[in-house]
Amino acid sequence: MNDQVARILEQLIGIPCSWKEAGHARSLTIGFGAEVGSPLNLSGKTHREWEIVTYYNAWRIVRAGVVLCGSQDAVDSVDELNASLGRVDLGRFLSLRQVTDLDVRIEFDSGVSVDLLATTSDDDECFHIRGPAERLVKFSVRGGWRTGRSDSPWLEST
Repeated sequence: MNDQVARILEQLIGIPCSWKEAGHARSLTIGFGAEVGSPLNLSGKTHREWEIVTYYNAWRIVRAGVVLCGSQDAVDSVDELNASLGRVDLGRFLSLRQVTDLDVRIEFDSGVSVDLLATTSDDDECFHIRGPAERLVKFSVRGGWRTGRSDSPWLEST
């Protein structure tokens, strides 16, 4: 992780998780802070000040070496997976660190961690972090960490 990404993530420290949801293809969204609108939001879905959103990777929520909930849980529907997610109190964001070249761990003050495990070989982003002022951080297996704005095209790697 580069210094620019670390500076962006410092702004997230101490902000409580205010939303979590499993979505399409068992993706995971973790929201922090207040509910906000977005001029780019055409779906009518609400967003939070900060969001970490997974795409093509597995995830698991862990406390003291025990998996509390994961993307591959044997459930009949995403609603059932969301019920499991709803029983976990993540707490406040403490850190995000890259534990291998492919995998990231998000740590919370509750002792809970969320592991994001890359499972794709192409350059699609595994997850992104969207913050205030349209700030965006992306991570992909081949491209690594990139930062930019979510409201304008990315012409080159930043």
